Amino acid sequence: MSRVRTTMPAAALALAVLTGCGAQAQTAAQPSPSPTPDLRRQIETARADCMKKRGFRYNVHVPPPRKISDDQRAADRGDYEAMRRIRQKYGFKIFSRYVYPGDPNAEPYFVHPWGTNDDIISELSETQAVAWEEANDACRTETVKKILGKTVTTMEDYYEQLGRRSEQLDRELDGDPRLVELARSFGDCLKGKGYEVASLRPTDMREAGAKTFQKEADRIGRSQAENPVAEGEGRYVPELTAEQARPYLEKEIKGALDDLECGKEFYPAFFAKLNTMPDVYAEFGYGAIQWS
Repeated sequence: MSRVRTTMPAAALALAVLTGCGAQAQTAAQPSPSPTPDLRRQIETARADCMKKRGFRYNVHVPPPRKISDDQRAADRGDYEAMRRIRQKYGFKIFSRYVYPGDPNAEPYFVHPWGTNDDIISELSETQAVAWEEANDACRTETVKKILGKTVTTMEDYYEQLGRRSEQLDRELDGDPRLVELARSFGDCLKGKGYEVASLRPTDMREAGAKTFQKEADRIGRSQAENPVAEGEGRYVPELTAEQARPYLEKEIKGALDDLECGKEFYPAFFAKLNTMPDVYAEFGYGAIQWS
């Protein structure tokens, strides 16, 4: 059965994955860089201290930093050769996860590893467990204020603020005259190769190719679902074998390489501009604060 991935309110950045009917929300894959161990340790320690003051235990979990290949680092700067090497094998990383199961480089998102406090909660009575969760909610917001200097009231508020800040920087990128010019040329090139281009905004052009193949994956997943949600309310993750997925990946690789050729000038300029702007993820401690 296919899985449906839904977005958090006002923030496509945060995803919750639901598997099957009535399934529980799981830790989601996130399209962001891995937080530094130091920041994660600060946040986890502050939460544990806060919980202790409220009379509860909390398991601190600080995993090792994410390992990023030299090619991926270069690709994140818009390096043509690095992007080409990655795309020749993985395309946009939509169908590659099926063809190369277990290969972290084939995954479209990085999954932030988290520890669990289930062992602590399981030892509590129902009333104590409710009190633990209430304290945990309060300590999350207290920690965000103490470590990050952000005043948030709930998980939804955190993601909404993060979304608004991200949108603010997107507007700056989309207003850059040079990027606007390059995005237009990029889009015209793709149209000339027979690809649909819905928007010429620089931030949209960065993801335009991947979105085309994500729609195809959604279509397949939706066709497999027993009771699909309304179109536009969820993203479907289809169930495919490597053999079934390979023809889709081959098509995706061609699309990714066409996209790269058309965006050969756009990508380095886009990432050069992006890398001069504030790091919103670091500003909000994204990935270092566990909300699940």
